[in-house]
Amino acid sequence: MHGLPREVRSWIYDFFYNEHSVAYLKIDAQLCIAAKGGNVEHYGLSSLCVGKPVAEQLEFMEGLLPCPELPYHMAMVELPSGRVADLHLFADNACVWLLFLDATAERDNRQRLQQKAYEMTLLQERERQLNEKLQLTNEALRQSQEGLSREYQRAESLLLNILPASIAERLKADEQIADSHADVSVLFADIVGFTERARSVGAETTLAILNYFFKAADLLSERYGCEKIKTIGDCVMVVAGLPVARPDHAEALAHYALELRKAVKRERFAGEPIRLRIGIHSGPIVAGVIGKRRFAYDLWGETVNLAARIQTSAEPDEIRISDATRKLLGPNFACDPLAETELRGTGRVRMWRLPA
Repeated sequence: MHGLPREVRSWIYDFFYNEHSVAYLKIDAQLCIAAKGGNVEHYGLSSLCVGKPVAEQLEFMEGLLPCPELPYHMAMVELPSGRVADLHLFADNACVWLLFLDATAERDNRQRLQQKAYEMTLLQERERQLNEKLQLTNEALRQSQEGLSREYQRAESLLLNILPASIAERLKADEQIADSHADVSVLFADIVGFTERARSVGAETTLAILNYFFKAADLLSERYGCEKIKTIGDCVMVVAGLPVARPDHAEALAHYALELRKAVKRERFAGEPIRLRIGIHSGPIVAGVIGKRRFAYDLWGETVNLAARIQTSAEPDEIRISDATRKLLGPNFACDPLAETELRGTGRVRMWRLPA
């Protein structure tokens, strides 16, 4: 070992120290083997003949020597045994030293690392695909939730258009709605001459007039705390005093009637201002929700029947109220008395006119 060049000894010591396999050849000027050594027999070094040309004994060296520039390095050379080696050539006067440094473990480790890197790349790609799929799923879920929320809000809005808010909550709780109210006021109002005018203006104008009328009825219901129960053709039914009782239900409905009459006069129907017939009566009623698929909140009782008959007996542009409603209004409303009138199914009824 002491006869080797310092650089060659350094490589050998380094590889011995790190438990690598190493072997070496000394090649003379005639490219024959001058000396050999090392600790790796499967390179075939033990069978090499000293004094014989290198290329004749190591086929994989053919064409490598002579090397034009030394030192020279060839990494990861495949050996006939299936192992790999790093080849290093160094010049020493007229000789060349060829070092075989076993790189099989490094090759195997590199292959393992490459396999690991490949597997990691596959895992990362799979993770990326899963994340992308998760994002798409989350986005679809978000859109679905937004759609459900919109549909829920739409359903809530439609439900509140049909039912008072407190009744809607009770209905959602699967409660049967059937209530008795001892003291409410009920109003009916319809458009004078509706059928004849509708016949002359056509469907589109007729629907526009009805929309205007019922929208005004809705807005005034909110303003005066009343509940629009339903529409029947060109007639609207409104109640005050339910679902929450209030002592001024008659006054609230009287104000409602006056404002409704004033509001519709701003619109013309078949060339003439809209005029209403309005009737109001106060008393006890029964209220509840009927039906399953097309349910409705409605009122029943003599109070409802009498309010409807008072409305049909009213003159155009007139608000007629019963004696019971007049007594609840008190002195704040100056009402004109009307003669007792025979109403179908009720007999003679005393009524009053509510002026503007």
